[in-house]
Amino acid sequence: MATVARVLSGLLALNRTAFGITYLARPQQAGKSWIGGVARAPGTKVMVRSQGARDVALGAGALWALARRRDDEARAWMAAHALADGADTVVTWTARRRLPKRGVRTALTMASASTAVAVIGAAGLRARPPTAS
Repeated sequence: MATVARVLSGLLALNRTAFGITYLARPQQAGKSWIGGVARAPGTKVMVRSQGARDVALGAGALWALARRRDDEARAWMAAHALADGADTVVTWTARRRLPKRGVRTALTMASASTAVAVIGAAGLRARPPTAS
């Protein structure tokens, strides 16, 4: 289970980092996949870029912990991923009637799947017992 959790956690962290970089560089991309034309508004770009920075930080932190084989730290990063993605799922669901239908379906599918993967990662990653020297 730990190997599956590590692989899923690593893939989620890579995906999150890529999304974050995209949202930082091109915040209007959120319009196509999530919130519609409002993504071009200056205030929305600020918020999308903030989310992009969040995603880069979460992804990079998890990748750092996984690369250093610090599964206890990676577990905490995956819990943070689950919290962020769970919040994205809830707020998107709450606003679903006011968002573009295709974008909502895509966003809800991605956020729900990411939440599940993050929970699997957090549950499957365990601290390694200290080795005897």
